[in-house]
Amino acid sequence: MPAVSKAQNAAMHAAAEGKSTLGIPKSVGQEFTSGQAPGSVRRLPARVTDGKPKPRKPFGSFAP
Repeated sequence: MPAVSKAQNAAMHAAAEGKSTLGIPKSVGQEFTSGQAPGSVRRLPARVTDGKPKPRKPFGSFAP
């Protein structure tokens, strides 16, 4: 499976080294990064979002 962003690629490489802070298993990171060609992520975006706006919290006296 190819990476869709530089952030995902970095997370998978960290997992492959056993240094994931996101809970990604080492075996998953190793499998994901095993078939990557060097420089294949150069043109990827830094991050990919789902396109949905984040919910906004009220502020002032109404804030929980």
